Parts: sequence; C-alpha cells; structure tokens
Amino acid sequence: VRAPKLASLGFSLVGGRLLPGPNGAAAQFMYEDASGRRVTLFFEPSPNEKETAFQYTSLEGLNSFYWLDNRISYALVGDLPREALTPLAHEIYRQLNA
Repeated sequence: VRAPKLASLGFSLVGGRLLPGPNGAAAQFMYEDASGRRVTLFFEPSPNEKETAFQYTSLEGLNSFYWLDNRISYALVGDLPREALTPLAHEIYRQLNA
C-alpha cells in the first residue's frame, strides 16, 4: 500500500508504521500541515466485515471518518473540524481506489 499524497490539500507525510492487527498487518500514516495540525490514517484487513460508506464520529475533540472498502477498514482521525477533514477523507478514498 502506498501512502496517499495530500500535498494538494496542504498536508505532507511525516511518518508511517507497520503494526500488528487481529487480522494481519495494519498500517498507520501521519500527515502534518504547515501550522502543525496532524491527522492519522489507520487501516487494517477486515475480511469478515461488510463494506460501508463514510461514517463520521467525534469524541473528546478528535474527529474521524471511517469506512470499509475491499475488505480493508480505514480510519482518518484528527483534531480538525469536520469541514477540513472531509476533503482529506475523500482524497484518500479517491487515491486508494484509483
């Protein structure tokens, strides 16, 4: 999996990690904008789950979009407002499905 490029939206990749998950390897990419705001994209295999459209949630100042596509679960999390997180989620989805 290649890290999505978010420079057109003002975010650059600052790092990534390969992590263990319950269904195999998981990965995490962290992005940062010029003002230091960060978002993290986490994904892992989810072979037994059904596909879902974008879902949004907010908890204790962190906002996230999550979805399931092609048996992989994705979560984009950050302290950005929903209006700023939405285009990032759509761009990530577009690049991963190109």
